[in-house]
Amino acid sequence: MISLDSYPVPTAAVVGRLVEDEAVLVLPEKAQVKVLNEVGARIWALADGRRTLRQIAAALNEEYAVDQPQAEADTLDFVARLAELGIVSLSAQPAPAGAARP
Repeated sequence: MISLDSYPVPTAAVVGRLVEDEAVLVLPEKAQVKVLNEVGARIWALADGRRTLRQIAAALNEEYAVDQPQAEADTLDFVARLAELGIVSLSAQPAPAGAARP
């Protein structure tokens, strides 16, 4: 179950690159390419397995003109969609220190 205390971790099956203000994600196993807008790309960049969704939402709150409750709701919704697509998995524990992003 997803919560603000979940740690999003990119799956190894996804290759992602930040290009200017967007992220391009390639899902080779599904033969798909997803392009994330600026906010989606920022969430993707912060989803390293060491930050909770609450921490990611707090960063969005600071960086964009959005209040904390809205940032939390939007972050939960967006990451839930990424999880459904197999782009991220969710963990109850942070990734070990030094764990490399796939």
